[in-house]
Amino acid sequence: MSMSDYELNLQGIHAVMSDPLLSQEEQLERRLDWIVRELDEVCAMAANPETVEVVDKQRVGVGQIVSRSQLIASFLLARKPGPKVVANNG
Repeated sequence: MSMSDYELNLQGIHAVMSDPLLSQEEQLERRLDWIVRELDEVCAMAANPETVEVVDKQRVGVGQIVSRSQLIASFLLARKPGPKVVANNG
């Protein structure tokens, strides 16, 4: 049984991203770059009337991407206290 191009591509990406010669920061930068490029492809499919139905059928997956992105953002925002809103009740 041969591997699909997609599976081979994923293996190659994993190998590059897990390169022990790269720092953790460089590995994350590569991983995020790959994710953004893949999301750009999904955006293009969602904007195309010919492929929007394909994306629409993956609503659960898109929702998972949204919720995980929000979770990452909440972790980052929790580290840096922002300006506090003070109510003047007097």
